[in-house]
Amino acid sequence: MSVTLDEDDVIYGLGDDGRPDPAYPQSLGIVPARPGLRSLAFAIDAAIVLLLTLPMTLGTLPLWMGALASVNPADPLSLLADDGFVWGAIFYGIGQLLLMIFLLVQLILHGRRGITVGKAIVGLRSVNVVRFTKPGFWRMFMRGVIFWASLTIVPILGAVPFLLSPLWDPQKRGRGWLDRVGGNWLIDARRGLDPFDTKAMRHARRRLEKPEVEAEQRMPSLATTTSGAVVDFVPAGRSRSGVVAPGGYDNAAEAWVPPPIAEMPAAAPAQPAHQTRPPAQQAAAASPAKPGAIFEFDDGAKLRVSGSGLLGRAPQIPQGEAFDHAIPVADETLMISKTHAQFEVDDSGCWFTDRGSVNGVEVVKPGGSTGDLVPWERSLIPWGSTVTLGGRTLTLVPDPQSNGGNR
Repeated sequence: MSVTLDEDDVIYGLGDDGRPDPAYPQSLGIVPARPGLRSLAFAIDAAIVLLLTLPMTLGTLPLWMGALASVNPADPLSLLADDGFVWGAIFYGIGQLLLMIFLLVQLILHGRRGITVGKAIVGLRSVNVVRFTKPGFWRMFMRGVIFWASLTIVPILGAVPFLLSPLWDPQKRGRGWLDRVGGNWLIDARRGLDPFDTKAMRHARRRLEKPEVEAEQRMPSLATTTSGAVVDFVPAGRSRSGVVAPGGYDNAAEAWVPPPIAEMPAAAPAQPAHQTRPPAQQAAAASPAKPGAIFEFDDGAKLRVSGSGLLGRAPQIPQGEAFDHAIPVADETLMISKTHAQFEVDDSGCWFTDRGSVNGVEVVKPGGSTGDLVPWERSLIPWGSTVTLGGRTLTLVPDPQSNGGNR
């Protein structure tokens, strides 16, 4: 019997003693909440509670005071017949209901999204201290009950030790007593990595925990020594593969140059005017250029392509499918899947398809809008867009030497 673990079932960053290693989240880029921001977030939440409480208290107090002054102390039940007391009780109940609703919403948001109103305003988030996921509603409920009990037993002053306890956290992570009760950790989601950004979190873990792999055979880079030069992709054999890689390779590959393209033979001299031949024997009209595109990679390499192809760390053309190219793209972070994406260039433009990659295909259009491609769904990408494949990016440019340059 096999067991498949969900992402939430996997615990990362455990030390030799089986406990969370405080250095692990720091290496991911997670930043603890600063005491000042933590206090500001609490002050905002407390101010909202105060605003909900004061009108209720100040509005009902005169009604109750008037009722107590006009009622015979010997007959306390007569208060129920006093309109001022009744209206005061109604207003007080409405205020308490609104306050309870607000506190319940705060608990739900804290448990499921790791935020309260104050935390969201200043950019803080609570996460599970072990998994860096949502803290959980019932843990936050227990945390709130303990804090409320401290305020009830010793009004105001009872909460002071709990509020100051993050200052003497032995792990120097800013976790107070209430955080230990809730099993949560307050982080700065603006200054550092936000664990609720699952894509960024996945990338950070892959960069940190990159598995040791055997060095693959070095292949020549499509980058050229001439600034701005464009490499024509001329594959050899059925694999039709090449590499787009940052930087240079070892000396064994430096001697490689793109294969020369044979020049067309010069046209024959014009025949004398008196000679004639059938129209079928005249020079055939040049066939129209095939639609093409230029991939401008983030390392400066430019690759001219046409037709269809696969992009990935080591793409292989599946049996039963036909592509013109299978282009390996070097990525030291190993964030590119073996077969990451496919492209097609036709009269409409350049199409991309996410081939079920681990880290997806992100597109930034010329206007600045971003989005991820739906896996296995063919999408037309506008010219000038930037396509992110794992840890590498490329910009789509129409090939001026083909039909693509006229679109």
